[in-house]
Amino acid sequence: MVETSGGRWRLHLHGQRRSAAAFLAANKTLLAAVWVAGFALVFLWQSASVFVAGGGGGPRPAPAPSRPAPRLRPMAYNLTDFGGVGDGRAVNTRAFERAVETVSAFADQGGAQLNVPPGRWLTGPFNLTSHMTLFLAEGAEILGITDERDWPLMPALPSYGYGRERKGPRFGSLIHGQNLKDVVITGHNGSINGQGEVWWLKHRRRMLKNTRPPLVQLMWSKDIVITNITLRNSPFWHFHPYDCTNVTVSDVTILAPISGAPNTDGIDPDSCEDVLIENCYISVGDDAIAIKSGWDQYGIAYGQPSSNILIRNVTVRSLVSAGISIGSEMSGGVANVTVENVRIWDSRRGVRIKTAIGRGGYIRNISYSNITFDNVRAAIVIKVDYNEHADDGYDRNAFPDITGISFKKIHGWGVRVPVRAHGSNYIPIKDITFQDMSVGISYKKKHIFQCSYIEGRVIGSVFPKPCENLDVYDEQGQLLKSGAVLNSTEVDYDI
Repeated sequence: MVETSGGRWRLHLHGQRRSAAAFLAANKTLLAAVWVAGFALVFLWQSASVFVAGGGGGPRPAPAPSRPAPRLRPMAYNLTDFGGVGDGRAVNTRAFERAVETVSAFADQGGAQLNVPPGRWLTGPFNLTSHMTLFLAEGAEILGITDERDWPLMPALPSYGYGRERKGPRFGSLIHGQNLKDVVITGHNGSINGQGEVWWLKHRRRMLKNTRPPLVQLMWSKDIVITNITLRNSPFWHFHPYDCTNVTVSDVTILAPISGAPNTDGIDPDSCEDVLIENCYISVGDDAIAIKSGWDQYGIAYGQPSSNILIRNVTVRSLVSAGISIGSEMSGGVANVTVENVRIWDSRRGVRIKTAIGRGGYIRNISYSNITFDNVRAAIVIKVDYNEHADDGYDRNAFPDITGISFKKIHGWGVRVPVRAHGSNYIPIKDITFQDMSVGISYKKKHIFQCSYIEGRVIGSVFPKPCENLDVYDEQGQLLKSGAVLNSTEVDYDI
């Protein structure tokens, strides 16, 4: 119905609304059918760009194109060029060996690159060579063979004098190298999987006569880069650089079950110098990162410290051990370590220093800053009675020296014990500093900081209340209170 008023048109919609409502009510079935047909047509039109015709089996998803491997060396090869088969069943040990032999011929020409395409590449242990890039494509997985008979035995490390778990020789790593220079392991987050479940079970049942193998171990090498890959389920430690110089580990994920996977440390720099570990995520069955330098008299005789190590921007978890450890094998010394911008969550311990009589050596100039603890049982632990020895030949008068340990900007919540720092009469903890610390605790106890044979200072605001052993300074560095000599404390031995 249309009327005119004052020369203007005015549209009356009331009747039209009633008519439309009546039409919709009378034709619900017809409209529903039209809507379903229209949706189906749109879906089929959109699917045309996603599906391709399949031979006899109807439409199937088109495989997503894999990203091409960048060429990082003058020459590049694919593992398939050497007979590799990535079906998860064929054994590719010889293919890797032939590939590495070919790569080694280009050492004087800038090296060469070995690309591992998408697939599951089962292999026994193999060695790398200098001036080599091992590139793991997206969807590529190197799988360690599970039969221990395919793993070679190697002599004990000279700074350990012992296979670490068993006397005598030790199993070599899945990916290995000695006396190398300029080695890169990288990719589009492909993975190296040690398939360690069989090894863990045999270890628990004491069925192994030799120490389990690491996943990746490089020895006496320099200029090492590991980046943009995933390491998982190592039989033993995941990445073990031994007596190496200039090592970078960046944007690496390391995964193993948080229980039932014994000694599956994430990254263990051992007698290494100039190491950078950054932007990593590590969740494993032992220490996420552990800095080492040899064991008892063997490490003292080898005499090669770990020094100049920077750990930053990492997230770690260790339900049975610690997020970041120093020791316990530190007999060659550990010095000049910086740990910053680290989150440790759902862990038994946060950061830990562990040593014992017989280790000798030193731990000095260690700096922790901007550390966040989230649901950690014991946040900071220093322990000097970690009495696990290679044999009975250790020197009972070899006392490690612990001095110059700094904690600044330490925060967290859900922490049971914020600090447990117990030196001894023979191994006192010297020159320790706590500054800007606030940790929300989940367990009330008379002595929240647990300390003995420790001397150092508290600067500014520190919560919970620190132990009485420490001098107290204000933010301007003015001494407010001298520490008392208290060498016994209420100890919670359940951490």
